Amino acid sequence: MSKRPMEGLFVVDFTAMVAGASCTRALADCGADVVKVESAATGGDLMRHAGPKLGGVGLIYGLYNTGKKSISLNLKSEAGLAVARRLVDRADIVVENFRPGVMARLGLGYDLVSKTNPKLIYASISGFGQYGPLSDRAAYAPVAHAYSSFDMMLSRSVDPTAPPLDNRVMIADILAGANGFAAIQTALVHRLRHGMGSYVDITMAEGMMHLVGMQLQFAQADPSLTLTAHYPAYKTLDGYVSIPLVSTNTFRLLFQVMEREDWLADTALRTSEGLALRKSEIYENIAHWTATRTSQECDRLMTAAGVPCAIYLMPEEVLDEPHSAVRGSFGKVATSEGEFKVLNPPFQISTAAVGALPHTSGLGEDTRTVLASRLGLDDAELDRLEADGAFS
Repeated sequence: MSKRPMEGLFVVDFTAMVAGASCTRALADCGADVVKVESAATGGDLMRHAGPKLGGVGLIYGLYNTGKKSISLNLKSEAGLAVARRLVDRADIVVENFRPGVMARLGLGYDLVSKTNPKLIYASISGFGQYGPLSDRAAYAPVAHAYSSFDMMLSRSVDPTAPPLDNRVMIADILAGANGFAAIQTALVHRLRHGMGSYVDITMAEGMMHLVGMQLQFAQADPSLTLTAHYPAYKTLDGYVSIPLVSTNTFRLLFQVMEREDWLADTALRTSEGLALRKSEIYENIAHWTATRTSQECDRLMTAAGVPCAIYLMPEEVLDEPHSAVRGSFGKVATSEGEFKVLNPPFQISTAAVGALPHTSGLGEDTRTVLASRLGLDDAELDRLEADGAFS
């Protein structure tokens, strides 16, 4: 069996919710030994208790935390903090997503722990970063969406007078986790090349700003200039399809599918400028054409002709989509009451295994085994730590 590319790396995970947890889940998928630090006194990560459950496992928690070990430490006690410090001293990577300053106040900040572990990669994920006027703000995905202009641009790309989008897809969280994963890989390469650890500062807000990079460039230009790309959803007899027309060639291929010989013969429609002048007419005719056909028929005809096309799917359809099954887009997590699917990484490596591990630990399930294996503690020492309130 192929080895996982990050086998042998030890990660101490002080994350909760989604942004940080999705980052460390990616590290676990790649073989890192990820130990998630939670508090039994507070019920652990809030995601344990959110959304639907199967066999006592929250499906959202399982998605972002499968493959990790869970230990319960009381970071409000000196005994618990001492254990955390010892783990961090042995870590290759630390990931946290508290508000800026919290880890430093606990005595677990990078400036302190890097003195005893100089090759440590230490990543902090936050709304606005570790410094700057907004750094100490409470920030969840909707805040980052609003600040970046993403939701406003998404609404106004459809209607210039529309209010900001009521966006219930938490893009900022997942993007921050992905950016954190990428930044940690970069820091690992830096350590490999130069022998130095690094502090990595990842923000949700700046990640979202990258999604509207083109709009930010237009905002610096003549106000009369606007981003003209327009990709409407077309209604069909049983749903919707996307047919993004990105070049003069794709327009001509579409005209052939629709059997519009008049458009094919019209020399004005052979240039981008000519197409731009007639886009409203063309899009209206496409809408009439798709409205008389099923989504499958539209997809089949367009795809056969080389026109980009996709059927708009619902989540339950994505879970059972044949292409995803062949690709192995989903892994399975087992519980006492059955299995549920979780996403696998959106990449594959030819010489190494990556993917979701099928076990999600209960709160504090691995405390004693992790502390025994990583810190060399025997049962008597573990009992003493438990009595001192380090964990429960």
